[in-house]
Amino acid sequence: MNDETGSAPGDDTTLAAAGIGRADLHMHTNLGDGWISPARLVQTAILRQLTLIAVTDHDHVEGARRVEELLSEQNCTVRMITGVEVSTRHGHLLGLFVKKAPRPLRPVQESIDAIKEQGGLVVVPHPLGMLVPSLSRRRIDSLLAAGYEIDAIETYNPSPANSAQRAAVRSANKDWGLAEIGASDAHFWQHIGAAYTRFPGTAPDDLRRAIIDRTTRAGGQDQRPARLNPAVYAAQCAWSWFVDPPRRMIRRRRESRVENRAHEG
Repeated sequence: MNDETGSAPGDDTTLAAAGIGRADLHMHTNLGDGWISPARLVQTAILRQLTLIAVTDHDHVEGARRVEELLSEQNCTVRMITGVEVSTRHGHLLGLFVKKAPRPLRPVQESIDAIKEQGGLVVVPHPLGMLVPSLSRRRIDSLLAAGYEIDAIETYNPSPANSAQRAAVRSANKDWGLAEIGASDAHFWQHIGAAYTRFPGTAPDDLRRAIIDRTTRAGGQDQRPARLNPAVYAAQCAWSWFVDPPRRMIRRRRESRVENRAHEG
C-alpha cells in the first residue's frame, strides 16, 4: 500500500498513539559517503519523531554501530536496526538486520545469498534509477524468476537517484508483489525522514514481520525535501567519489587481515 499523502515527520501523533511505527530505513553517515555525523543523525531522528531507523552506509556497518552506541547511551525511544548498502556488480542492494557487510563487487545473486545467510532481509534501493548503480526491471524480473528472495523494494525514495522513477516502480511492483518501503536515502541531515515506512508496531521485530507479511506502507512529506546549495551537493559527490572509496578499501583490507588471523588461529 502507498501513503502518497503522508504528513511531515512528527505530525502524525494519532498513528503513533495507535501503535503504528514510522521508520526511515536508508541513511548514510559521514563514516561512509554521507555528510551526517552519527550524533546529528540521532538528534534529527529524535526531533522528527521517527520510531525506527536503519543506517545503511556502503559496504560497512561502522556507522550503524556508532549510531547504536549513541542511542544506547542516551536511552531514547528511537530504535534501530543494522543495515548496509551493498555495492554489487549489477547495482546497489540493501541488507537489513545484518551483522556484517557482505563483500562488495560480487554478482547480485551472491550478495542476496550473503544477506540471507546472516538472517537479513533484502531490499532493492532506488530501483530502476539512472543516476546511481541500480537494479533494472529486467534484472529484478530475472532474479525473482530464478527464485532469489527479495523481500522489499523502495517505492518512495525522494532522492534524485529515484524520484523520477516512482510511478514506474509502483507499476512494476503490482507484478512483483514486494513489500513497499519508503526511505529518505539521506546523505544530509536535512533530508532525514523525508520518506518513511509505516508498519504495525514499533519494534524492529514488528518491522521484520510487517515486511515479510507485506503490510508496510511507503510514504513521504507533502513538500519536497529541503533543497541545499548546489555547491554542497557537488562537495558531497566529490567526497563520495574520491574520499570514501579509498576508506572502504582500507577498511576491507583490515577486515580481511582480521579474518585471516582468525582462521590461522
